[in-house]
Amino acid sequence: MSAMARTTKRRWAVAGTGAAVVGALMLMLFRGVGGAPLAPAKAPPRPTVTVVSQRDVAVNDESVLLDPMPLFLPTKWNATQREIPAPEPGGRFQGYDTPRLAFAENELKLGLSDPISVPAGPAKAVTEDAVAAPLVGFGRLDTPVVAPKARGAFVEIVEASTGRTVWSDQIVEAPEGKGLWQPLEFMARVDPAGLVGPLVVTTRSGVEEVDGFFAKYLARTLRVGERLAPGFYRISVGP
Repeated sequence: MSAMARTTKRRWAVAGTGAAVVGALMLMLFRGVGGAPLAPAKAPPRPTVTVVSQRDVAVNDESVLLDPMPLFLPTKWNATQREIPAPEPGGRFQGYDTPRLAFAENELKLGLSDPISVPAGPAKAVTEDAVAAPLVGFGRLDTPVVAPKARGAFVEIVEASTGRTVWSDQIVEAPEGKGLWQPLEFMARVDPAGLVGPLVVTTRSGVEEVDGFFAKYLARTLRVGERLAPGFYRISVGP
């Protein structure tokens, strides 16, 4: 064998050895973590139909719960079929000619109350329940009502320093034809000789004639200056 042929064989041997080493390194790079082989993918389960006995209570209950039938349709759980006897020969629609004015035990029960009579008029309606209590009013006496004394206004005099009421009474005189008026108040100063100056209006009634009428009445007719001890007083007048 010549030297050239031996050189060529040597090169091919070195190249083959290098390729084998590179292939081994590539296999080591693609190995799984931990060295465990990958499990093959499982095929999805195929749907199957299993025949179950009607005595299996659990399966029957599950089928009732998962029943897609609407609840408003009649089923054996919410409706029953009434057995109707067959008509007799020669009598068509036998049993349906006579009207029934009442429901059977297994049909609808309205539970209506007893009918009531409508009163003929307002007076009858007011005395409708009088029969239920026929003794109402026995043992009662008519108490005489005393008519209140006529008055035009109410006067109250209060001591300004202490707030003590020193005099209060009703008066008959009142301004005539002045309409409605609000309670009013005066301030008075009294010394041993009587009123010191005219009464001062601190709260007006809303009607000027009413204020003037009571100012004159308290000073001239009622004479509060002669009735009261020396001091300051608040005089309230109300309707």
